[in-house]
Amino acid sequence: MIELNSLWESVQKEFRKTTGSVTYNNLIAPAKAISLENNQLTIELPTKSHRDFWQNEMTAKLKDLLFNETLVHIEPRYTLERELMTPSSPAGGIMTKQTPLNPEYTFEAFVEGRSNQMAYASAYAASEQPGGLYNPLLIYGGVGLGKTHLMQAIANNMLRHNPNAKIKYVTSETFTNDYINSIKNNNQEQFRREYRDLDALLVDDVQFFSNKEGTQLEFFNTFNSLHDNNKQIVLTADRNPKQIPDLTDRLVSRFVWGVPVEITSPDLETRTAILRSKAEEEQINVPNDVLSFIASKVDTNVRELESALLRVRVAAQLHHAPITIELANETLKGMEAADEAVISIDLIQKKVAAYYNIRQSDIVGKKRVKQIVFPRQIAMYLARELTESSLPKIGKEFGGKDHTTVLHAIDKIEKQLAEDDNLQDDIRNLRMELQP
Repeated sequence: MIELNSLWESVQKEFRKTTGSVTYNNLIAPAKAISLENNQLTIELPTKSHRDFWQNEMTAKLKDLLFNETLVHIEPRYTLERELMTPSSPAGGIMTKQTPLNPEYTFEAFVEGRSNQMAYASAYAASEQPGGLYNPLLIYGGVGLGKTHLMQAIANNMLRHNPNAKIKYVTSETFTNDYINSIKNNNQEQFRREYRDLDALLVDDVQFFSNKEGTQLEFFNTFNSLHDNNKQIVLTADRNPKQIPDLTDRLVSRFVWGVPVEITSPDLETRTAILRSKAEEEQINVPNDVLSFIASKVDTNVRELESALLRVRVAAQLHHAPITIELANETLKGMEAADEAVISIDLIQKKVAAYYNIRQSDIVGKKRVKQIVFPRQIAMYLARELTESSLPKIGKEFGGKDHTTVLHAIDKIEKQLAEDDNLQDDIRNLRMELQP
């Protein structure tokens, strides 16, 4: 069993060694680990600025550290002190203990633009008339574009209209773990009551149901039960459900019963509006020309945008300087340099090849001998774990392999990790070599 206090001490010790003293003392040290349940670590932070910093700057590093310490994939969740002192939902609403709603995720706080207009309108309609035309509602798109914000805004709006609504918000991993535990503990009926006696079920990241046949069947039956009773179902995914590998056709058909809506990267106008909204929320005085400059430099997603604004703000505070285009330019140059140090698939292939004393060309080639296939699978696993690349992208980088081949490799390594101490050591050593 993982001991929370010693785990957090190890994490803080590592951050103390690898982070500047000003950043550590002001932004990292105040964080407190509150609980570790179902592979989810709840971290308490004193202010919104601290939470933004951890969400945007620390999450990837933290997940790597947690894995290195435990060899378990642990998801961090950040909360403010005041949120821990108040209920996560109005009386009567039931929320999964591990994933409460964020009260700040509302429709009013969401910045609407051309890239998310359809998703916003569909989500709002679903919250106003649950179980109606937009049921199920599936929102799909890349990381950091606002899918989870809209999903939780639906729940928050439903609870505002009906404080006694029974709403459950979980990740697909939580659903899977709850289902597996119900089988182990012989209480599947209780599990089904908890997931079907609801007014709304919201499930984040359904792409992780891929290749889990038993879980897919259980969710299929759960879906049907809720839909037959006109209960609202909201789902998110990182891609169109038709492109998710190893999902049964019947489950895909359920996912697209409603209107799947896509969120794409925001355009320049929307990015500027997002930054302006964030600056107003944080009560930061940022000139319009600086907001436009930052928006022109960061064109990926909302998370990266907010991270850039936070970096500029911290730089201004550290240098006791006003926020100007010159300051923003210097700060974002540092951000670009950090991005260049991000782990690439090519680097992973080189490190794995060297570790197992084979050539990189073997890793990306077609040879099927065990001495090459196994390192290749490890490299695919690490590519999925340490980069933001999609399964098709990883397959392409490994000599044009099909995404199902990549998924098979990842699944095989994950299963073997649970019982092979030598493999655990190899993965730990490789991750340490790959840290930027």
